[in-house]
Amino acid sequence: MKDQARVVIIGGGIAGCSIAYHLARKGWTDVLLVDKGELTSGSTWHAAGMVTHFHTSPTIMRMRAYSIRLYRSLQSEPGSPEHWHEVGSLRVASSRDQWLFLRRQVGTARALGLDVDTISPAEALRLFPLMSPDDLHGAMYLPGDGWIDWRHTPRSGAFAGLAAAVRERGGLVVAAHPSVPSSAWMFGYRHVDAIEVWNGVWNADDEVSLRIWHALLRRGRRTVAVGGSDSHAAHQPVGRPHTVVYAEAVSTPAIVAGLRQGRAYLAASTGTTVDLTARLDGSGPDRVAGPGQALAVPAGASATVRVRVSGAPYGRVTVITAPGPY
Repeated sequence: MKDQARVVIIGGGIAGCSIAYHLARKGWTDVLLVDKGELTSGSTWHAAGMVTHFHTSPTIMRMRAYSIRLYRSLQSEPGSPEHWHEVGSLRVASSRDQWLFLRRQVGTARALGLDVDTISPAEALRLFPLMSPDDLHGAMYLPGDGWIDWRHTPRSGAFAGLAAAVRERGGLVVAAHPSVPSSAWMFGYRHVDAIEVWNGVWNADDEVSLRIWHALLRRGRRTVAVGGSDSHAAHQPVGRPHTVVYAEAVSTPAIVAGLRQGRAYLAASTGTTVDLTARLDGSGPDRVAGPGQALAVPAGASATVRVRVSGAPYGRVTVITAPGPY
């Protein structure tokens, strides 16, 4: 986890995520968003779905109009999934006072440039025939309102397009804690750059994730292993484990590039370091590889692998090769 950033945003709800998104669009990429749980797991998920232009405050109406324009533009990008459904909405009046109120609000909304109108009870029933006609005085109709598919499933086929968009913007696609029963990863690993194989205190979930990563490597799918430190209680320390990255510079692009190449390892703390090299026997200095790099070994030749670990006095080093572990 980073210990400093240009901007730190507290809270991963719709407001925090929106701030991070818009800062990134402005070119501010050194942004850290932190949340005590999962993103949008707080009050945001209670209100997910319906999106309307209407509000009694003109300022909030302008903000909502901008949001809907943003959802439309995101969906229009090549390869983007169909997440915005513009079906319109009705706001009904069940009394004369409510009807007068809606008519006044339509005037305010039109002054802001919104596409809105009042319609008769008969027209409202035509648009939504399941509604009761009793005490119906009219309705406000907003044809530009809609609803959002805020969560995607493997069946929707949206993940590949979203992953491509992340990479186009210089990011990495990480399958976070893929083996936790309550939030198991269901999208496969074809479009994933990295897998979180260790999160917080080591447990059975991490062991399963590590086996998934190992199986991918054996099938020839080189995927980066990363760690995270979700902290949901006082006894769960932040910063365990560390993802140590070999980067050309201390910058976000350089660190992302190092991770993308797999030049990283995981450690329980800054007190543990790993130095791993593989050298083709009898070769010069250019035939040496480190973490994330490949060393071509011709038929009949041999290579020497050296591992030096500090900060783990009672640990055991295992080098896993195609024939088996050493």
